[in-house]
Amino acid sequence: MQIGSLILYSAFVGALTGVFAAGFVFLLKLFELYLMGETLGYLPPGLPGEGGLLQVFRGPSYWWLALLLPLLFAASSYLGSGRGLGWLLAAYRAGRPVRASEYFRGIIGSLVQLGAGSPLGREGPMAALGLWVGSALGRCIPLGESSRFLPFAGMAAGFASAFHAPMAGALLASEIVYRGLALEVGALAPALIGALAGFTVYGLFHGYGPLLELPPGPLEWPQLLFGLAIGLVCAGVGTLWLEAERFLQRWLRRLTFGVRHALFGLVLAGVLLLMPEAMGNGLPWVQLGTSPILTLPFLAGLFLVQLALLILSGGVRAYGGQLTPALTLGGLSGLILAQLLGQVFPSIAPAPETAALVGMAALLAGIARAPFAAVVLAGEIGGYSLLPLTLIGAFVAYTFTSPHGSFEDVEFNQDKNAPAGSRTETAPQTSPLPQPPASSDSP
Repeated sequence: MQIGSLILYSAFVGALTGVFAAGFVFLLKLFELYLMGETLGYLPPGLPGEGGLLQVFRGPSYWWLALLLPLLFAASSYLGSGRGLGWLLAAYRAGRPVRASEYFRGIIGSLVQLGAGSPLGREGPMAALGLWVGSALGRCIPLGESSRFLPFAGMAAGFASAFHAPMAGALLASEIVYRGLALEVGALAPALIGALAGFTVYGLFHGYGPLLELPPGPLEWPQLLFGLAIGLVCAGVGTLWLEAERFLQRWLRRLTFGVRHALFGLVLAGVLLLMPEAMGNGLPWVQLGTSPILTLPFLAGLFLVQLALLILSGGVRAYGGQLTPALTLGGLSGLILAQLLGQVFPSIAPAPETAALVGMAALLAGIARAPFAAVVLAGEIGGYSLLPLTLIGAFVAYTFTSPHGSFEDVEFNQDKNAPAGSRTETAPQTSPLPQPPASSDSP
């Protein structure tokens, strides 16, 4: 293995991914500003780590403008390929060649739908950008067997940029490829180098601060019971989300891809008119939920609407990632549970910031099947003083969340009108180390 060259090229892949990721987020913000803000009259609150929490809501000038959403989603369904990060990862594991057009159709489709208020996350297309950069350069650079690690560097840079967390980004890149707590040690170093380089470049454009400002309160030992409780709650939420999504995929299979996405856009149009706060991935509302401004009924309503939208988005196979929404639902779950416990067992209920962080780590661990990355991400956002709580919550949720509905478990040979297949979580552990997906194009 050419260690020096691998380090150099991993950094180069990460930095190039950081440039592309910064450009993607810039375009996404433009879409949100002019489509959601200027045309539809609602601009969701922003992330503290990328410029604050400014929010605009006046409603569309004419109610029928909301009908632009089903038209836009139907059109974007054909723009995209129906193959997101889950499909690309399945192709990666199988060593299947992937054309650059298959990457970019999904990325462009994600850009349009996320800018139009989809509840899914930006980390999916950003990681796909990194996967493409790493796989394409891996075919052009004379590194021999070491080139198989470059996609890890690119994917880790995409995750690190999306979450402002290079350590968590590197772990995510490894845990979602090597399943069942099996980490590829040889891939961690290139992934970490790529994540650090990618976030360094990305931060030049969008800031280096934590994604959310959640300073945790002091940890009291009775609050360890909260870690157990939120882990079980998030396991139930994650299992309901994933299993309902799989059921809906089978039920909606009779509809064409464009009709499915039009239906999703129509539901979002109704949400825009009735509860616009549920538009977008909702993560900034977790930040706002730590203040006394938002009431328990509002948080509960937002949680239920977001969960329903995420189930529907998975059922129609909309474009975007599921990790940021997992952070949102987990954070809301933590805030709601803390308020409920505070009325009955105040010694167990932690501070709102603590509850949000532990909930985010727990649901992310269950949905992504990545407990180590979830714990580290919570630490990078709020510090490691809550390590006992986040460890308990993350591993309890990881243990009890259904593994069969994980969004990563997608067969690479499915077409866009077929439902997602299932793959056992332990299968990649017994297979050879996957080669990077081939691309005939260079970045």
